[in-house]
Amino acid sequence: MNKNEAIAMVNQSGKGYVLTERNTFFAAVVKKEGDEGWWLNIPLSAFGKDIHILLSSEKAKLFHHLLIKGRSLLSPAMKFRCKDQVADIFISAASPKRLVDQVNGGSKHNFSKHTVGEYRF
Repeated sequence: MNKNEAIAMVNQSGKGYVLTERNTFFAAVVKKEGDEGWWLNIPLSAFGKDIHILLSSEKAKLFHHLLIKGRSLLSPAMKFRCKDQVADIFISAASPKRLVDQVNGGSKHNFSKHTVGEYRF
């Protein structure tokens, strides 16, 4: 599953979401220090508008659709480790810290409350 395929699947789901290249961030599972999860680099300026995040797992043959409403995260620079005005985020795929940012220097933000769907492929 790649970003364009995932965007098309969500847009065709009939749930009313309109994902584009510009409002959507995509990541596939990778290994990090004994954990598995998704790396994302999101410009801080993007948090002013709705952000769609698609987290793909080839092993599970599914992807998670997260939606962060614009301006719903107050001070994203304080929630995530940032470099050059970009949030550096590693969302864990493993229990019990599933969908929690695990980057040192962040606030361990839990992304599960932003989940709006799961799609099998």
